[in-house]
Amino acid sequence: MMDANYESLGVFKQVLKTCNDYPADSYGKVVLCGNSGAGKSTLTQRFLGREEVVEPLTAGIIPHQVDSPYSNMVVYDLAGHHQYFSSHSACLEAISLNSPAIFLLLQDLRKDPEAITKEVYYWSAMIDGVCYKCLQQSSVIVVGTHTDLLTPEQLKEKMSHLQSIAKMAISHQILVSVLALNLTKIYSGEMDQFKNLLYRINKDVLSMSPPISMLCHMLLAFLKQKLPDPDIDAISFSDLILHLKADKDKLIDPDSSNIIPLLETLSEKGLILFIPSQNPLSSWIVLHKESILKKVNGALFADPSLKEYICVASNTGIVPKAVIQEKFPEYNIEMISQFMIHFELCQSVDLSQVDTNMAPKGSSRSDLGPLFFFPALVNVDRPSDATVPNNSFRWSMIVKSTNQFFTTRCLHVLLRRLPSEFALPAVQGTSLHSHSTPSCDVWSRGIKWLSETGVTTIVEMSETFQSLSLAMSSPDKTDPRYLELAHSVVVVIKKAYQEFCPHLEVFEVISCPPEASSDHSDDTQVEMSSLKKALLEGNKSTVDVKRKKYVVIEEWTKKDVEPCLSYLVGVSPSMVPSFSSTCNLKDLMNDIASKIPAKWRSVGIQLGLSSGTLDSIQSNNAGKPQACLDSFEQVFSTWEKQGPGPYNWNVIIDVLRTPVVGEVALADELDAQHLKSTRS
Repeated sequence: MMDANYESLGVFKQVLKTCNDYPADSYGKVVLCGNSGAGKSTLTQRFLGREEVVEPLTAGIIPHQVDSPYSNMVVYDLAGHHQYFSSHSACLEAISLNSPAIFLLLQDLRKDPEAITKEVYYWSAMIDGVCYKCLQQSSVIVVGTHTDLLTPEQLKEKMSHLQSIAKMAISHQILVSVLALNLTKIYSGEMDQFKNLLYRINKDVLSMSPPISMLCHMLLAFLKQKLPDPDIDAISFSDLILHLKADKDKLIDPDSSNIIPLLETLSEKGLILFIPSQNPLSSWIVLHKESILKKVNGALFADPSLKEYICVASNTGIVPKAVIQEKFPEYNIEMISQFMIHFELCQSVDLSQVDTNMAPKGSSRSDLGPLFFFPALVNVDRPSDATVPNNSFRWSMIVKSTNQFFTTRCLHVLLRRLPSEFALPAVQGTSLHSHSTPSCDVWSRGIKWLSETGVTTIVEMSETFQSLSLAMSSPDKTDPRYLELAHSVVVVIKKAYQEFCPHLEVFEVISCPPEASSDHSDDTQVEMSSLKKALLEGNKSTVDVKRKKYVVIEEWTKKDVEPCLSYLVGVSPSMVPSFSSTCNLKDLMNDIASKIPAKWRSVGIQLGLSSGTLDSIQSNNAGKPQACLDSFEQVFSTWEKQGPGPYNWNVIIDVLRTPVVGEVALADELDAQHLKSTRS
């Protein structure tokens, strides 16, 4: 018994020593972001106390593990070239899942106010996008740089502008501070104050982060100490399990279901990079993150001006797997492939789909081997035939603010997902073919394909990244497959928007035929919300559109509108009254109120209004000559603004028929007299 206690005590001491030696929970995450030339790498070196001259241009993401008596952290220095924006977001999403980070947004104050505004808003959107799954807000410090090149008056003016813009742009995370730094001074009181601020914020963030188990500390120690090759960059999950089983201490259960959560936590902390796979044994653990984040990611997406640039693809975005293996011989090709696919940087392309003009001269299609398609590497202009007729169905999401944008990450994920979701061949411009499906064209901001049923579909981002549009043309607009395809494409687009631009405020529009507009213009867009309300209310006249135009609903034929309602507007055609109806929804409600004024409360209950709301309505109208009519009006008004159910005629008719209201005869009368219901 004594020996067992001593043995347990020895194990406990070993665990405590491991936790002290490898304090995995004491590391915060600091991300330096901003456009190229803002001074991110210089600030990193100054923060680390280094005086050496930094590389003028950063490639990829350079991680630095900082062990300090004040606060431990992993600092990520992000390249500022736009070619990296999409891959940056992909990598940062992995470290921002469960605990908040600190973002240092660096802004070059030499730029004009318009450029400063645009850049701050863009990086703010990127930060929101990578943090959207985290339940806690991340902290943001905005740093104005190149202050030594400005006069005191210029500095004051630029900082005032930067502060006002930062307060407006950074509204979903915590804006800690907006400050100016002179990065030419290696040691200064200004830099010391900045370091103290960063240490303090890091401690605060760590205190709010969820605790990690002792097993995480122990697994980190195992990865650092006990692998046969301490200099190894990465290890497969299957090999890790074998090493754990062979460990004589047996402190960690080698069951894969127990190990994966530990690896996910360490990866989220930034101490390793875990690349999961559908088959856990095919997953990878990257121990030296720089090998992927800088050397591979940095080279694949580098601007040609960078020394790290390697040419792996033509402007089509198609890259043979063999080329990647040739360019990175020191790394396991399966690990690199898994990394790129997991973070949705590329997709595998079936060999049979490749157009013959993609093969190098003197080689056949079979010489190419396995292929990847990288949307971020496509550099092809919009094809001249990427059009649909003017009377085609068109739907768009448009950003409300001129200072906000869709992100490149959102665009590239869409260009990757759409071919996959709809079993398309991926890529003439970039062009691929299959035996059963016609070609699909992809260019730098869009994609076009033709379905087996003859439906032409185009999805495209505007040049300003402020609108995302869908255009579809079909030989038969009433074909259910056409309507289902329209719905499915919109669902994929909206999902990408919600994932990667979660706080971007947009409105949806659809374009109507020229004959339905007030001036027969070809460019008449109706807001979806306006159309939906007009249809449900039975408004047979007009709805407002952009630029003070209007659309005559009854002239916009059912052939063009009604079949699309349930898929796009969110309204079943059976809920829409006939356009030949002689009354609108307001008239119908007034008619009901005049015939059964005393039943306003029963109707309100059936419409889903709370007892508290109905009590408030009753109190507001008590003692009035027409208290019941006024109460009825407020019931319908409240239902329209905040009712839980749909706002349409059929709901009212169904409410009248409920046992609580008990007005079946009135419901039948109104249905026959006014509604000419289309319900089956």
